[in-house]
Amino acid sequence: MPQRSIRHGQQGAGGRVDPAETTARALALHRQGDLAAAAPLYRAVLARHPRHFGALQLLGLLHAMRQEPASALPLLRRAIAVDDRHGFVHSNLGNALVELGQAAQALASFDRAIALDPGLVEARVGRGNALQALGRNAEALSTLDEARALGADMAELHNNRGNALRALGRAEEALPAYDAAIARKPTYAGAHANRATALSDLDRDVEAFASIGIALMLRPDDPAFLNIQGVILRDLRRPEEALASLDRALVLAPGLADAHANRVAALCDLNRQEEALASAEASLALCRNAAAHRNRAAVLAQLSRHGEAEAEESAALQADPGSGEAWNGRGNALVELGRFEEALGCFSTAAGLFPGNRNIPYNRGNALRGLGRHQDAIAAFDESLAIDPGHAEAHWNRSLSLLALGSLEEGFRGYEWRWRRKNAVPHRHGASPLWQGGALEGRTLLLHAEQGLGDTIQMARFIPLAAARGARVLVEAQRPLHPLLRQLPGISALFSPGETPPPFDLQCPLMSLPLAFGTRLDTIPGPITDLSGNLARAGAWDRDLPGGVLRLGIACSGNPDHARDRERSIPLSLFAPLLRPGVEAFLIQTQLRPSDEAFLAATPGLTDLRPRLTGFGETAAALLAMDAVVCVDTSVAHLAGTLGTPAHLLLPSLPDWRWLLDRADSPWYPSLRLHRRARGEGWESVIARVAAALPEAARLVA
Repeated sequence: MPQRSIRHGQQGAGGRVDPAETTARALALHRQGDLAAAAPLYRAVLARHPRHFGALQLLGLLHAMRQEPASALPLLRRAIAVDDRHGFVHSNLGNALVELGQAAQALASFDRAIALDPGLVEARVGRGNALQALGRNAEALSTLDEARALGADMAELHNNRGNALRALGRAEEALPAYDAAIARKPTYAGAHANRATALSDLDRDVEAFASIGIALMLRPDDPAFLNIQGVILRDLRRPEEALASLDRALVLAPGLADAHANRVAALCDLNRQEEALASAEASLALCRNAAAHRNRAAVLAQLSRHGEAEAEESAALQADPGSGEAWNGRGNALVELGRFEEALGCFSTAAGLFPGNRNIPYNRGNALRGLGRHQDAIAAFDESLAIDPGHAEAHWNRSLSLLALGSLEEGFRGYEWRWRRKNAVPHRHGASPLWQGGALEGRTLLLHAEQGLGDTIQMARFIPLAAARGARVLVEAQRPLHPLLRQLPGISALFSPGETPPPFDLQCPLMSLPLAFGTRLDTIPGPITDLSGNLARAGAWDRDLPGGVLRLGIACSGNPDHARDRERSIPLSLFAPLLRPGVEAFLIQTQLRPSDEAFLAATPGLTDLRPRLTGFGETAAALLAMDAVVCVDTSVAHLAGTLGTPAHLLLPSLPDWRWLLDRADSPWYPSLRLHRRARGEGWESVIARVAAALPEAARLVA
């Protein structure tokens, strides 16, 4: 701040303190940086002259320089009460108020300072800080630019300009401002740290890590810097190091809510969601703002506790009704809860508050998919892609809607974006040349599984077609499926993921084969039903199972870890209407929910085949021995369809893309009959329709 001249006086007779002379000596020490020596002199003056303007305002400034704003505040107010005509004192008071979190009062002090002294650039810089604290970043930037126009060029001004630009989403412009601050003050640790955050915003994470490293060299134990370092380490996919940095920040500053919040994300990266939830609750206890509620909601969503996540997002909106992020988050929770119309309303509000955000139209597309409005969903995904053409999730979900609509060629092209999705399973052979449908004569082709067992069974039909083009075909697939796959023609070698394959020229994931073959609805190859090894085993099953009844296979649930298992799996007890006289039912699955065990044990006419299903070969043989199968969307459905066994497939209201829309048959599996659950309909109604349809497909064994 500018200093005002102070008239020097003499010590009076009798050793009394001369206020002017003592204040001058204190000021000289103050300017030399010897604050400890200056402070007693100022206090000595005030002990005898409590209304001494110079001693009051200079001692207030001294406390501010010591980062003691609470001590500075009453001194500066007393100075203004003595003489309120000095802009620099109002400016210093404003700075202390900002430090104490009283930005609105600070703004009034800066405005008074500027009115008294329009050329006081420090007051404009301080005013910019107050406006930033109030979230009025555009006004803050304008005020800081006014200070620059008046000749201000201090490092702090450039740093604060960078902060305002960052808050306005202009990180690219913020970088030169931070560079200007550092050029004027190379040891400005805060500017190095802020530069790191701007680089992180721009996904320039390696550079960001270097910048925060410089800040920590200058201030090794700054908890805010350690927090920033933790965020950047997460972005660099180094979650364990990120967690260590955040934990160190919290040792130094246990009340640092941001570090608790960022620790949540690092723990989620490490799949330690329960610990993450505890950390989110610690953050919320420290600061019950919208961001803290949203942080807890994010963890609850990962734990599939979507009802609680929706409630937490609603609490965030009570704290900040203008939070576009919270409206968007609540919409996502409602999508997971199947409340798609409400979700659309949330996304509409979010779009108004947060225009230009790619995720909002993307999430709206997901809600529209949930309503079965796939054309509208595609339009929403296109809107997201217009904002960010590289948005892999939007490409992926757009492809799922296209596939569901039967636009297989365009859909499978978009399906290739699966490799770029966040947290996508790595492409094991992605470094090798991809076969995209070209000539194969005399070449070795590696075909490899990448998703679930059902997906591998579905795409196995393409393997002989590749061999028929003259390729030597190697197949890498899940070991449980080897008994089935080794019966397919054209496979030269069969091995499991993790095993070293023989040398090959080209590779293609199994789920990319429809694209490579240019598959359309009318060119889907039929499943390979002639698996003679299983036919031999089926004879043994046929002899063992009772005759004279309808043999009905049942599969009510699949892998509980499947992302959408809660939509597809059905309690076994709901299949009871199928167990009527003349029907002998058999459970054909290897896993069963604990809640279903009691019904199975207490139900005559329902035999547990799990002890005999020692592999997919046995499961295939058992399915061939059935007259009909009723199943949910698991690998059993794919296997029954491949074998040609008559099967009734129970589908949720938003089925997987491969079952298409509004049809009772499947071009992938002619022996399957599809039974679709309408929105809001209970599974009981669907199973009742299956029960009525069973006699039409039954083959009673005499």
